[in-house]
Amino acid sequence: MHVDAGDLIARRSDRTLDLVVGSLAVWTVVFHLARLVGLTRDPAFGLWVVATVVLAVALARSTVGWAAVGGHGSAGRISAIPVVLGLVGAAVLAFVDVDGLWWPVAWLGLVGVLAVAAYAVRDGGPTPATTVRAALHRTSRTAAVSVLVLAGLAALLSLVMVRPDLDDVFVVNRSAWVAAHDGVFPDRDTIFSDNVLPVERPAALATSVEALLGSAAAVGRVSAAALTYLGFGPLIAALAVLATWRLLRGLGARSAAAATWAGTLFLVLDGAVHGSFGNFFAGRSWQGKTVFLLLVVPTLWHHGAAYGRTGLRRHLLALAAGVVAGLGLTSSSVLVAPPVVLAAVAATALDAGAPRRIARSLVAAVPALLAGFYAVFAAPQRLGDAASVLGFLDVRRFLDSGTEPIAILRMVFGEGLAAYVALAAALTAWAVVGSRGSRMLLLAGPVVVFGAFLAPGVLDVLDAAGEADAVAWRTLWVLPLPAMVGLVVTAGRPGVRAAPVVLAAVVLALLLVVGTPITSSANRGTELAWPPVVDLPRPEVDSARTLVYLAPVGGTVAGPEDVDFAVAVLGVDVRAVNPRASYLRGRHAGRDFYALDRLTLTHALEHGYAEWGTDATARALELLAPDVVCLRKGRGDEVVDVLTAGGYVTSGVDDTCRFFIRSIG
Repeated sequence: MHVDAGDLIARRSDRTLDLVVGSLAVWTVVFHLARLVGLTRDPAFGLWVVATVVLAVALARSTVGWAAVGGHGSAGRISAIPVVLGLVGAAVLAFVDVDGLWWPVAWLGLVGVLAVAAYAVRDGGPTPATTVRAALHRTSRTAAVSVLVLAGLAALLSLVMVRPDLDDVFVVNRSAWVAAHDGVFPDRDTIFSDNVLPVERPAALATSVEALLGSAAAVGRVSAAALTYLGFGPLIAALAVLATWRLLRGLGARSAAAATWAGTLFLVLDGAVHGSFGNFFAGRSWQGKTVFLLLVVPTLWHHGAAYGRTGLRRHLLALAAGVVAGLGLTSSSVLVAPPVVLAAVAATALDAGAPRRIARSLVAAVPALLAGFYAVFAAPQRLGDAASVLGFLDVRRFLDSGTEPIAILRMVFGEGLAAYVALAAALTAWAVVGSRGSRMLLLAGPVVVFGAFLAPGVLDVLDAAGEADAVAWRTLWVLPLPAMVGLVVTAGRPGVRAAPVVLAAVVLALLLVVGTPITSSANRGTELAWPPVVDLPRPEVDSARTLVYLAPVGGTVAGPEDVDFAVAVLGVDVRAVNPRASYLRGRHAGRDFYALDRLTLTHALEHGYAEWGTDATARALELLAPDVVCLRKGRGDEVVDVLTAGGYVTSGVDDTCRFFIRSIG
């Protein structure tokens, strides 16, 4: 069969996505085997390189079908009633704070909306058989090139966008530690100690992507921070665009390229709240959780749908690879990956009349389920807590969720018109595609999120069983939101050729007016920098480099939290007293950790006065004994007197800091 240029680009793009996800899965396995048998960094990395090359050769030689299995053709027309109900439901969630005992009422309404939608899909009938050409749904060269341009722009945005995120204190610091040590991979703290203290995060399967970046940095002889921010981040931003494009092609979008552009522009304009999908795009694309959300989740939806339709083993293997890759990226994959796999396969398998494929797909989800059991049984007391939360004898407690579902929605979507666009797309995207299988697939996501995860009491049970309160909002990651928004805002109308362009322009212009672009300074002080720089606070990062230069290897430094943050991310030659205040508590913070003293000293160096008295500051200085100190420039002399009395002498000044070095003797 002749392959057009656009189809060739699409095929190579799809294979690249499968190669990247597969290589991440391979590294997850290699990493945990290395920890189990004591294999050191360089042999483990070499083993991964060999396995990745083998995988690349296998994918390049593969001639089995097309990566994007057709979701094309059209079932019966959809009534306007379920669409209107979805829009009304989205309006309630976007504009009304439905909390307390009102949430069960709203939830029943949402379940009703989803039930009406499911009935409408069933009533629309099956999708007529399509020709081979229609199923392949050829991609024009112009469309394919436009998506490649968009991917390049996404990579460029990630490269120039500076939006420091405190999660990097753990993420990039761990990569820096691996880059600096050629022994076994760490299983304990690397921020405050040299793999000695317990790790800061709760007991769960360790993520592996940090070790991969650290190993690659060591081989490439570059800093882990530079590789992470200036290499890995832009790569993932570009691949996220391609992953959305593939999913849209598989769903049978009328114009997958236009929908990809619209969905990506939505992400750029979706910066109103810290937990939004947009704020996990270019500005944080190097973090494992973002790789999972924007690369792995669309991959799971795509291959899950393909396996449900065809039953081909290669799609089941790709599903398993996506699940394993997710475990190496974020512990949240335990919550998100299994329902995505089951929902995607169930939707298209039921449409194809092959329900047995649903049970078979459980094989792909097994790694995540086992990881979930490990996390729960690592702290057995959680099981009792979870049972108590069920509240069989206290219905009111069960219905009045401690973790409010509406608060979870606000953390991700915000409120008002910007939230309405996202929620409306999530609840109506199923209605703008033609085939019944694709309709069922796009309806399956909201059913899982709104019907199951946000049901009264469910979030409380998850929190009690696995300390999920801090990440409960990530259950919304089940939704392939960029694809959903792209589909809805580029939906056509019969007889109106310009409708997709006009609707997309109106919606995106509205978001530009009422929303917050992720590039805006209102989005946590975001900057655009050229030439590209690492994503650390500026100008504090320059002061951090000075502290590292002045301190002896293995020494300790102290300064304002932003300066300490940069020190911890840049490397592990020295330790910062307080790179992130929330990390001053946890399993590692024993009596000799002096958590309160760390906080006391950081506050004094930030504000220039001793909030809890000069004696407390002097005590903190004595106990922590930093080799070099940064006092915020232009602040009071009260702390200077404490430093001088503690044996510190002035060693210079820059735009952020007055530096003090501890004198010897």
